[in-house]
Amino acid sequence: MMPVHALFSGIGFGLIVAAPVGPISVLVMNRVLGRGFRAGLATGAGIALADGLYACIAVLGFRAVNAFFSAFAAPLRLFGCLFLGYLALRMLFSRIGETSVQDRDKSMWHNTVSGLLLTLSNPVTILSFAALAASLGSGAGRSWLLPSGIMLGSIIWWLFLSLLISWLRGKISSAFSRKLTFASSLILLLFSLYGFRNALFFL
Repeated sequence: MMPVHALFSGIGFGLIVAAPVGPISVLVMNRVLGRGFRAGLATGAGIALADGLYACIAVLGFRAVNAFFSAFAAPLRLFGCLFLGYLALRMLFSRIGETSVQDRDKSMWHNTVSGLLLTLSNPVTILSFAALAASLGSGAGRSWLLPSGIMLGSIIWWLFLSLLISWLRGKISSAFSRKLTFASSLILLLFSLYGFRNALFFL
């Protein structure tokens, strides 16, 4: 695989993995609605980092991916569901704009780390990169520019989504924004409960 082709293929794959609406997308939208553009982008940065880590594992080859996911898939899913439930409950019982100026830097790190952990434990992400590893095979066509492209594609999507939701946030009233944040938190909690049920089934 030529370097430029690997980079652009990675960008395309990163966009494909990031774009579908699911709990991760709902979380980013919730963060933008409740805390603003920077919170959504910080969460997206954590997601892109997780995508890059999984892409690096995929480049190592299908056997490495299969061994990794066979050992950690079930615990990761269970952890992800519990962590998502914790975040949903925290957002349900918090108020928009309650974070103080002194806590903003800490909050940004929390947004990034939570995005990273949730993406690492997301079953859809795991399956996507397992499929990528299988498609790469064991030949010399693998390129380490691929993970860079995937991270870039992912962050492009989260930048776009954060900008879009931030723009929409400025067009609606604070009361309606709070209602949307509350509704998205409930959706995240339902995702968590459904995923927890499935995770227990596969233990």
